[in-house]
Amino acid sequence: LPTLPELARGPAMRIANLLPGACSALLRKNQLPFRFTGPQTGIATPVRFTGSFGELEFRVPPEKSPYGFLDCRLALLFAEIAPLLREHHVHALRIDNFYRPGARLPARRSKRSQHAYGLAADVVSFTLDDGTVLDVERDFHGRLGEPVCGPSAFLDPPADAAVRLRNLTCALARSGAFHHILTPHHDLAHRNHLHLDIKRDNQWFSIQ
Repeated sequence: LPTLPELARGPAMRIANLLPGACSALLRKNQLPFRFTGPQTGIATPVRFTGSFGELEFRVPPEKSPYGFLDCRLALLFAEIAPLLREHHVHALRIDNFYRPGARLPARRSKRSQHAYGLAADVVSFTLDDGTVLDVERDFHGRLGEPVCGPSAFLDPPADAAVRLRNLTCALARSGAFHHILTPHHDLAHRNHLHLDIKRDNQWFSIQ
């Protein structure tokens, strides 16, 4: 993976630190498929998906679900990484939730998860252009505590879907698009999804 200074030049650091007014202006200027909503506790500038990015589809919680709210900054970030996802022939992402009001970190109950601010997404699967579904729970093929990317990472077994899913996950990590990526290697709570988040004033990156 890149060094910290290289990752810091990626979109996570730049976008996470945008002020609400600047983020809103960029969302409107670029005519992105989101709509602004009423206030939501914990979210600086709440929005919802209203469409796709060209050939890239986001399958998100339904309109009536509170889990479908996300912060404007996370919306901008997904717009920025859309080309990377298309490079990996991703046609659709299925996201279980963005916003979970009051969500806290399991190991540190005094600290809130980025889900509480609409700055995290739990991705459960990717559908490719050829119809192949890369399901995180079924296809990640890793082991708890093992490296996710790099020369010491391995797949058990190294099936084609597992290779494609791991390549995509590590490409996201190399891009500096998210501050923290949690995978099935992290703990059993993440056995069925990739947790992707950004955080204002954050100074480090991780993939576990």
